[in-house]
Amino acid sequence: MKNRNLYESFKTASQGIWYTLVKERNMKIHFAAAAGVILLSLWLGASRIELTVLCLTIAMVICFELINTAMEVMVDIIVDVYHPKAKIIKDVSAGAVLVSAFFSVAIGWIILGDKLINRLIILLKYF
Repeated sequence: MKNRNLYESFKTASQGIWYTLVKERNMKIHFAAAAGVILLSLWLGASRIELTVLCLTIAMVICFELINTAMEVMVDIIVDVYHPKAKIIKDVSAGAVLVSAFFSVAIGWIILGDKLINRLIILLKYF
């Protein structure tokens, strides 16, 4: 099915994101973590460049999760019984999400770690 106009293209893309957010537990986790990181980075006073890197990292994880969901649905349509190669496709796709999530945590720590520790030290002095 081809979209007839730009509005339909955005609508179908939004439906795909919404489907994944509603149906996939991990996407809910990614969105919650993303919101937490954005709020934390604003609270810690991250620079525009740091915030940009964090947003790109978040987008990378979410995009991989969207692709992973699409791959899983596609494999389920094509293969209706267990097949070892179907398992490999699903495992590799999930692995891409895991790698992107791992590096996003590392990047987040590199950018926000010192700021967070310093802020916590300041807060602990009040107690």
